[in-house]
Amino acid sequence: MLLAQNWERFKVMNPNLSQYKIDEVEKMLHCRDPKYGFLTYKCAKCDTTKTIPLACKIRICTQCGKKYADLWADELVDRLYVVPHHHMVFTMPEELNCLVKILCSYILVLRVLYRCNIL
Repeated sequence: MLLAQNWERFKVMNPNLSQYKIDEVEKMLHCRDPKYGFLTYKCAKCDTTKTIPLACKIRICTQCGKKYADLWADELVDRLYVVPHHHMVFTMPEELNCLVKILCSYILVLRVLYRCNIL
């Protein structure tokens, strides 16, 4: 796994990573590894045993995260209108953030003035 091969070097190159982020990535790297925990089930009738390694259950995990993505998609489908639509994301360079904030503030002021019958 590419992340597992480069994780230690990435941490050295990014010393400002929060402990929370480090813990989450390391949980993901140990996901379903029996060295980090497992459950063993034994059949009372035939003595067959089955060992199941524990999952990390975090969203960024490529194995466990799919479950969360599927649940989110199912919930979203219930909230959407049944009409043809497209999802679009509009992004801007970070340098324009100050301009957007100014414009949003200006528009908000205009709305307030309009509602107060000043304009």
